Amino acid sequence: MFYDITPEELQSIKQYAEGSGPMPESSVIIRYNALGAALNKRLVNELASSKGKEKRLEKRIESFKAKEEDRAAAGVFAETVPGLDSLDLARALVWCLSQKQTYQFNKFKVVAILYEMYCSWLASKHERLFAQHPQASPYGPQLWRVFTKLTSMNASYDDFKKIAEASPAIAAFTKNAAEKYYDWKISDITEGTKNSKPFLNATPEHNNGKWSKDISDADIYEWRVQKEKEK
Repeated sequence: MFYDITPEELQSIKQYAEGSGPMPESSVIIRYNALGAALNKRLVNELASSKGKEKRLEKRIESFKAKEEDRAAAGVFAETVPGLDSLDLARALVWCLSQKQTYQFNKFKVVAILYEMYCSWLASKHERLFAQHPQASPYGPQLWRVFTKLTSMNASYDDFKKIAEASPAIAAFTKNAAEKYYDWKISDITEGTKNSKPFLNATPEHNNGKWSKDISDADIYEWRVQKEKEK
């Protein structure tokens, strides 16, 4: 190519630049300068391309963050432990409650505590506590899987250990909930729940006359965050 240059010619240019040799022929200098210009152009293009990649990556990250915010605003919250079963958590809660000698098994109360836990976790962590959505029933917020399958206090430490292995944070949260609510009346736990926006928006009036609609995570999040601000 027009800027092809031999190692000997490069050496002569080096010697001249260092003051230890004569000036090379003009044709050598021209080809050397052409080579430098070509290298500079390649470097400039590479840097520009690299910066372009960085900017594209930044835009992708910004877009991802925006989508995450959109999902949260729409009530599509990720689960802390993907697929965590509400029934497994209920059994862990029952075991924690059973450590209190004064506690008597009452699945209505277990559901009430779990719903309180679900709402609190969603508002504070911006994540869902378990896979199943709470639903609206004539009696208030309901967790049908727990209500129909949890039949007694027959829970063991292994039930709690299962949750602890999946998430130490959720296990500690469950233990704290049992400590707090074991001697509360159900009405005290659910006070204001049936009059809250999340529950009312899931009632038959807003669901073609039918019960058992999922209670919106977005509504729960907004409601609980607002409650915290009002304290």
